[in-house]
Amino acid sequence: MESKSEVVNEYSSPKEYYSWRQIELLIETVADKILRSNKRYDAILGITNGGIIPARLIARELDIDHISFIPFRSKILHKEEMPSLLESKKYLVIDDIYDTGNIFSVASNEVGKFNCDFAFLVRRFADDGGGGGGGCGGETYVGEILNHKKWIVFPWERKMDNVPT
Repeated sequence: MESKSEVVNEYSSPKEYYSWRQIELLIETVADKILRSNKRYDAILGITNGGIIPARLIARELDIDHISFIPFRSKILHKEEMPSLLESKKYLVIDDIYDTGNIFSVASNEVGKFNCDFAFLVRRFADDGGGGGGGCGGETYVGEILNHKKWIVFPWERKMDNVPT
C-alpha cells in the first residue's frame, strides 16, 4: 500500500507510457466485464479530464449513445456544471485511473443518490484501504491493477513531439 509520503506524481515518479493499443485492450477488458455482468446502462458519465476518451470508447463497446461529463478541473468538482441526472436511470461513471481515490470520493458523493456503477481503465493498487468499491452502492469495473508507483501517461495526455518511440 502506498503511504502518503510516497505519493506518485508526474514530476518525480518514473513514467510509464501507455499506447493506443494498450488502451484498446483495457477498453475491451472493462467492456467484457460489464457485458458479462448483464448490467445495462442508460448513460455514461465521464469524469473530466481523464475519463472523456475512455467514456467515448466504452460507450462504443456497450452501444450507449448518451454521454455526459462530471466536470472536474484541477481536481476540483464544478457542481454548477453537473449534468441533470434522473433517479430512474442507471449510470456508468468512467475515469482513466483510480489513483488516490480523491476524485472517486468526490464524484461518488455527488452522484451517490443515483443508480450508478464505476469503471476505471487502471487502478493503482488492488486495495488502498479507501474503499474504491461501488461508490453508489454498485459495482466497480477495472481493466488492470498496476501495483507499482510509476506515473501513467495516457496517449491523450501527450503532445505529438513528446511521444516516446
